[in-house]
Amino acid sequence: MVLPAWPIPSFRPQQDGTSPLRRMLVPLATEMEGGNLRQRPRPGANVGTIQQTILMPLAEYETFVAWVKTTLNNGTARFTLDVWLGTGFANKVCQFVKPGTRLTAQFLPTDVVAVSMALRIYDL
Repeated sequence: MVLPAWPIPSFRPQQDGTSPLRRMLVPLATEMEGGNLRQRPRPGANVGTIQQTILMPLAEYETFVAWVKTTLNNGTARFTLDVWLGTGFANKVCQFVKPGTRLTAQFLPTDVVAVSMALRIYDL
């Protein structure tokens, strides 16, 4: 199955609006009666997360909104995106984390929209 690609070819994540890349999910932890803490990886432990903010002109933002709504089924489907991995960009399969609450837009007075998002990145 071919996944949809990010619709805006020249996106620019803001350096000050990007969190460090988490290369794995937080492990499951169980406290034992003896005081030990048992940790084990979550299923799909090759999944990382990142939060970023991207500045978009209004026209690109309208394209992005239509893509999220129709192509990604209100932001729930997976897609491909070039993700910064610290030493360079790599094309990865991504998905929005809680698109209803963590995918937000702030309209700036310079006809630009700052879109903030949390992404789940597969196969890290």
